[in-house]
Parts: sequence; C-alpha cells; structure tokens
Amino acid sequence: MPGKIIEPVLIDSFESLVFNFDEYVDRFKRDAVVVFRGSPISRSEQLQVTRMFGDVIGWYPNSSSWIEKVWWYEENHSQTMDKYNKHHIPKDEIFLPWHIEHIGHKNPAVGATWNMEKFTCDHGVGNTLFVNICDVYDLFSEEEKEFLKRCTVAAFYGWATDEYGKQQEPTLHEAVELHNPSGRFALRLNALFKYDRETFYLYHFDGREPSEAENSLFDDISLRFTKHIHHNEEILQTHMWQENDLVVVDLFLMAHAVMGGFRPSERFFHGMWAHRHPGSKYGLTDA
Repeated sequence: MPGKIIEPVLIDSFESLVFNFDEYVDRFKRDAVVVFRGSPISRSEQLQVTRMFGDVIGWYPNSSSWIEKVWWYEENHSQTMDKYNKHHIPKDEIFLPWHIEHIGHKNPAVGATWNMEKFTCDHGVGNTLFVNICDVYDLFSEEEKEFLKRCTVAAFYGWATDEYGKQQEPTLHEAVELHNPSGRFALRLNALFKYDRETFYLYHFDGREPSEAENSLFDDISLRFTKHIHHNEEILQTHMWQENDLVVVDLFLMAHAVMGGFRPSERFFHGMWAHRHPGSKYGLTDA
C-alpha cells in the first residue's frame, strides 16, 4: 500500500472545470475516478457537476429533469466509529472495509460525487483506496472469463449493513457486465469475504440451477476476486485527501475502502449518489 497515487486535476475555479469538461469526461471514462483540487466547490456547483457527468455517463441525476429528487448525504464516519468501536484505527489500517456500493439493491449507486468540505487531518490520513473491478476481471484466464459470462448472481443488500433480514428475495445480476462508458467488462462479485445463501451466491448458470462443480468453481473464482481487491497492490489506487477536493467516482466499477487515523471532527464530506435509474437504491421511485 498505497499502490498508484491518483493525480488530481488542478482547477482555479468552478468555471474552469466547466470550460474543460470534455477533457475531464475522457479521463473519467478511462480511469473511473477524477479528483478536482484547487478551488472550493459549493453544494449547488457539486450538483451541477453530478448532473453534467450524468448527461454523458447515463446516470441519474442528469439535466433531463431538474426537479428530480437528489439523494445526498453528509459523512464524517462518526456513526461507524460509534457503532463498531472504531475510534482508534491507525492510519495504516483499513477503517471502512472494502465494498462495492449497494450490491443487492434494485437500483444500486453507479456513481457519486464526494465534496470534502473539511479536512484538518495530517497528510496521508484517511486515504480512500480504489480497485477497478475491470482490472480484476482482466486477471482471470479466458476459460474463466467465459465461465463467468454464463453466471447469474443472487445478492442480498444486508451483506454489510443492518438492513439484513428485511429483504425477502435477492436481487439478481449478471456476474459480468459490459461497462458502456469504458467499453470494458466488469466483474460484479463481492468485495467482502462473504459467499453463502444468505448474502451472495451463484443463482443460475446458463439459465439453470448450477451443478456442484459449477458452484465450486464460482466460489473459487469469487475468493480470488476478493483477494485481488484486498491484497493486489498492482491494481490498487489511492486518493490522499485535501480540504475542498471534489471526487467524481464510477461506483459501478470502483471497489473502495477507507483508511483510519482520523477523528470525525477532522474529516467531513458532502456526498451525492448517482443511480442507474431515477430514484433511490431500493427501487425506481421509492425512498
């Protein structure tokens, strides 16, 4: 760790971001994350940036409907620290575990903007780690890739949250999906070491119930997928935060984790979710 350090895009104003937007979109499609640094971005400007990327990437919110509800949140990680007694995680250990956002939800977040409004930590504290799941997919053999393209996965959204038990039926998705903005194949497995009938499992193979051998191969590939995310520094990317950084991230592709070493009073960002369809993560229109 830390792998490759993400180089920020230096801007001197919100207007300069807008003026050079086409260049930044190309970078986003290639890298799945862009960091803007150098000028504070207001929340209204953050929303405009989120919509601008939505227009070209295809997520919501975008400019097709300016009255659409925006799913925003404020985060200093105090709730996680209190609930799981994580107040003293050092800066070189993972505080928030690796995850792929909203797996198991009907309408998962496929992007986000994170606006670091306060950051008074030492440099290199509270870093965010990323692994692009397309890079993980590329590490498997051609035979394994063909196998994975025939797999349908079942996932419950309670695999890492207190929502466990509320979801009666799993959400289904293909293990491998073509990511249109980049033109690459994404392997949508689990970033946590949780694979069982109550969290995440192979639902169908070639449209039928999988055999014991197919289940076994899927479990083996899934374990290697998760190990690559946790331990393969060759595909690891790290963002080292500064105050007023604005991160635009493709959450369909980017597994991510957060390092420790900070207090809630030192690190605060305003986030905006971007979804594949209008509405929240639970469905197309529900809250």
